[in-house]
Amino acid sequence: MNAAPKGITALIYRDALGTDFSNQGISARVMEVTVIGEGIDPVFEATEERPAVRLVKNENFHRETVTHAEPVAPDDEPAPWYMFGGTFIFSSDTRFRRAAGQYGAIPLHDRTE
Repeated sequence: MNAAPKGITALIYRDALGTDFSNQGISARVMEVTVIGEGIDPVFEATEERPAVRLVKNENFHRETVTHAEPVAPDDEPAPWYMFGGTFIFSSDTRFRRAAGQYGAIPLHDRTE
């Protein structure tokens, strides 16, 4: 039996109306996530109420680094292609800022079609 991944917790932020554009992604059913990955201390275990997400860094057209988060697929399943569903994650924990490479909310890409 594999141990649950560990990381730090972050809250999910939605628009003021609470509208769900994730097409039943994780943000449609939970209020928090567990951010795991490189540079993040393994403090809290990911659970069903706080599923694991990882930070993904890419370069935009201006060669600037942009960061988003996406759910972690189980080891025995291929990772689906995720897109932005309208929610963001944020934690006041300085380890979140350090891992994200910026201060502020990070887009959560949890929508699939």
